[in-house]
Amino acid sequence: METNKGLDYSTLHKLDSPANQLIRKSIWGDQDIGQQSFITPWYLDELIRKTGIKRDTYVLDIGSGVGGPAIYIAEKTGCRIMGIDISDVGVERARKFAKESSLSDRVTFHLGDAMEMPFPDSTFDLAISINVMNVFKDKIGLFQQVISVLKPNGIFALLSGTIDMPDDPEIIENMARGYLIPQYYDTVDGYKSKLKEAGFRILEVTEYVEDFRIQNKLWGDAYKKHYDAIVKEQGKENTDYHIIYFDTYLRLIDEGRAGNHLFISRKPGNLKDSKQTHL
Repeated sequence: METNKGLDYSTLHKLDSPANQLIRKSIWGDQDIGQQSFITPWYLDELIRKTGIKRDTYVLDIGSGVGGPAIYIAEKTGCRIMGIDISDVGVERARKFAKESSLSDRVTFHLGDAMEMPFPDSTFDLAISINVMNVFKDKIGLFQQVISVLKPNGIFALLSGTIDMPDDPEIIENMARGYLIPQYYDTVDGYKSKLKEAGFRILEVTEYVEDFRIQNKLWGDAYKKHYDAIVKEQGKENTDYHIIYFDTYLRLIDEGRAGNHLFISRKPGNLKDSKQTHL
């Protein structure tokens, strides 16, 4: 299967590079579990609590990156997790993390494209996606892939930044590239509509505002604090762009246009149930 598809995730997943080490220490400190984006262990604890992950739960982690969140969840609950990611660098690092954590028997990482799920139908009890959904352009297509590999009554929990994007070309341009990867943002209503169109029944939507703002500001502050080291690795244009990106994101949060939302949905167990919706 073709991987990477024109997107270079390698810089994002090289956690040991000098610049990434400085950035990660500034953002997460002793809460660095090998996560990406705006995730903290608190978000993962919330996810475990809300979805009721147990030892016998089989979880699919979509966009598993370097594997930190999957390993954290498995350590906390004893569940089995299959991660899928399109980045060979990320999957290689994730497998190393799992081995170092003595969890290779419970946490597995597959190099592949979630838009073409390589798993049999009705395999997983739960699918999760943690702040990576905006890299998928065809969200309905992805959700249809997810619903196919979930068991009947299986749960899909996705955490994603949402933006009610203003009609301002400068802001749109500032947000377009995200953190090294092109972004395809959506609104809360847009996510709900797409989940329903794919066949899911929405159970709960939770908004996280203050913690999301804190994490966003930490990212921007880290880029400013370690500017010279980041320029050396990522180049001046890329570094300057990301400072603008995080400053713009913070502005949208303060204007009430952006937030981090957890959507919890269920695959219907029968045809009658699929015609029902919540929220």
